[in-house]
Amino acid sequence: MQIDHLFFTFHFFHLLIFFTLFYQTTAQFDPDCKWRDNVTSVDEIAHHKYQVLEDCLYYKLSRDADKLQNKGNALMLLPPTVAAGETLDLEVMDVVLRQLWINEVFKEMNMNGFINLSWKDRRLRWDLGDYKTDNLNIKSFGKIWVPDINSEKYQTASSSSDYTAYQGINAKYTGNLTARLEFRMQAECEVDYSDFPNDIKHCCFNLRSTLFKYYIKYFLIGAQNGLNVENLRSNWHIVDSWVKKTNQDGDIKAEQLEICVTARRKSSTLSIELLIPVTVSALLLIIAPFFGKFKEQVNVKMFSLLIQFLAFQLLVNKTPQVGFGEHVPKIYLFYAFTLSMTVISLILTVIIAAVGRVQRKVPPAHRYTLLANVLNANICCGMEETPNTDGTSKDSSSDWLQIHVAVNNLISLLVLIIYVIGAIVIIF
Repeated sequence: MQIDHLFFTFHFFHLLIFFTLFYQTTAQFDPDCKWRDNVTSVDEIAHHKYQVLEDCLYYKLSRDADKLQNKGNALMLLPPTVAAGETLDLEVMDVVLRQLWINEVFKEMNMNGFINLSWKDRRLRWDLGDYKTDNLNIKSFGKIWVPDINSEKYQTASSSSDYTAYQGINAKYTGNLTARLEFRMQAECEVDYSDFPNDIKHCCFNLRSTLFKYYIKYFLIGAQNGLNVENLRSNWHIVDSWVKKTNQDGDIKAEQLEICVTARRKSSTLSIELLIPVTVSALLLIIAPFFGKFKEQVNVKMFSLLIQFLAFQLLVNKTPQVGFGEHVPKIYLFYAFTLSMTVISLILTVIIAAVGRVQRKVPPAHRYTLLANVLNANICCGMEETPNTDGTSKDSSSDWLQIHVAVNNLISLLVLIIYVIGAIVIIF
């Protein structure tokens, strides 16, 4: 009997401890946060207790949504509308571009940024006086229904690098929701190489809903002026950008967002690196007649030609691996034009110099000799030798030489005028 009594006492003591702990745990567990009735302001609540209040509010709204739509987890699985034919107005508040870089080989632009969105969900309404808070922070976008906005390649590309994710979802007691849709997109580009190395790339990508393409309607509230690029980190300058609504694959009932960026490369150092050599060679071409005799002029022009070939080789090394396609950059036209004018000027100078070495017995007409002397004295400062115009010498090579010098000076002046006009036309 004594052993049975001790055994009974032992079990009774353990049952007493169990019921005591169970009562205390049950008393402390308050799934509806009834203690909130004694709170007048959320500022009086500790941070960890405010998190409990938000959880209570969320589960209360979730239970109400299940009853409203007659389905479990309705707040997570079903869109907020109930009536047939009703649509969801999705407001695009802002599109922010934070980073971009370009794959030169595949002509693709990778863009990182986010879109501020807003919509209404009637299931996320509550009495402000009951829960004492006007905001509900949704810690995970999987806890509520959100628009399935993603890339047009999201459903078709098995290895697509496009990515979208909702962050910072916040609900107001009125049922208004705001969220930040983070994105990383790979946009296809059309490249204009006309101003290479300051080439321009026009790149676009689309964001759309696949499951609810007839249900979601987009409204551009703050994004009609283009992308926000104030904090953009890139070596590209944004020339233009826009966000607009378009149709999905020609379906006028299905809307999508088209986001486009026109960017110009920031490469002042590369431009200087490519332009300085050819500019120096062009300068040598222009001032070659001032070096005097034909031999010096030919040497200067040949040296200018050498610099142009070396500069052109440098330019080729900077060319994209896949080339320029149908576009011919202005800098290539400028190089080719400068090279052509140098070759033409060199050939003409060599021919005139060769003709000037021929000995002639018959003197030229006196008016041509006088005109040559005037031109040589005013147009250019170079002379082959002191002219002899008295007409008494049997060897008239000197007079003819001065005429050849004058012709070379006129041709040099003409080359200068053509080159300047051509360079202005190409550049502008």
